[in-house]
Amino acid sequence: MTLSPSITVRPLTTAAEMRAGVEVYRTAFALSATDPAVSPRLLAALSRNAGSVIGAFAGDELVGFTYGFLGSDTTTVYHYSQVAAVLPGWQGRGVGRTLKFSQRDYVLSTGVTVMRWAFDPVRTHNAHFNFDVLGATGRWFTRDLYGVEDSGRDPGMRTDRLIVEWDLLTDTSRDLPRPPHVGWAEIRREPGGDVLVGMPRDWDELVARDQAAAHHLRDDVADALTRLTGEGLQAISCRVCDGHTAVYRFRPSHEEG
Repeated sequence: MTLSPSITVRPLTTAAEMRAGVEVYRTAFALSATDPAVSPRLLAALSRNAGSVIGAFAGDELVGFTYGFLGSDTTTVYHYSQVAAVLPGWQGRGVGRTLKFSQRDYVLSTGVTVMRWAFDPVRTHNAHFNFDVLGATGRWFTRDLYGVEDSGRDPGMRTDRLIVEWDLLTDTSRDLPRPPHVGWAEIRREPGGDVLVGMPRDWDELVARDQAAAHHLRDDVADALTRLTGEGLQAISCRVCDGHTAVYRFRPSHEEG
C-alpha cells in the first residue's frame, strides 16, 4: 500500500526491520535505552504465527509500525493491536491512519472481523483518531492495566486504559457536531441520551505545569469512565471544543450509529 510518493506500508520481514521497529517504539514513546521495550524476536515470531507486524517506510527508513496478535473472550475472536507507533516527525501526516487500515486489511484476510486495543483516555488526540477517524468504540475501562508507569512519558502515573473495539465490516465513520464546553472530568447528560465528559486537550502540558493536579485529574477521570462504562455506555467521539478542552461523547450501546 502506498501512502504518498515517498511512503510505503508493508509487513516487516527481516531481522534488521524488526530491530528498527523496536527503535521506532522507543522513540515514539520516549523510552531510554534501558527501559523495557518490545523484543525483535517476539515481532519475528508474531509475523510467522498469524500476528500482524506492519511498517511504514520513507524510502529505506522505517518511520512507523504496528503489531498485534489473535485474541478471544467467551463470545468473540478478535485481533488485538498492541502498538501503533510513529516517529514524532511523522505524526499528524496520515502515517498512523494508513498503518491502521493496512492492519485492518491483514486481519480481514485471516477471516477475523474485529480488532481491539487499549489506549490512555487522557490522550484525547488518540481518542479522536480512534473514534472519529477510524469509527471504533470505547467499550471497557480498566484502571491501572499495566501497573504504575516507571518509564516513558508518564513516570509515576497509573496506566489507566480505555479498551477499544473496531468492527472491521461496518462503515462507522462519524460526523458528529462540535461539543459544547464541559469541565474536565465533569459528566454532563444530554436530553437525547448522550453523555459528555471533558478532558484536557493537551495532557503533557498539564503534567509539565502541575503534576499534582494531573494525578488528581486522572483519579477523577477514572471514576467517571468506570461509572459510564459500568452503565453500558460506550465512547463514540472525542472532539476539541476550545483551546484547552476536548470532550468525549458516550452513547448507550444499543443506540450507537
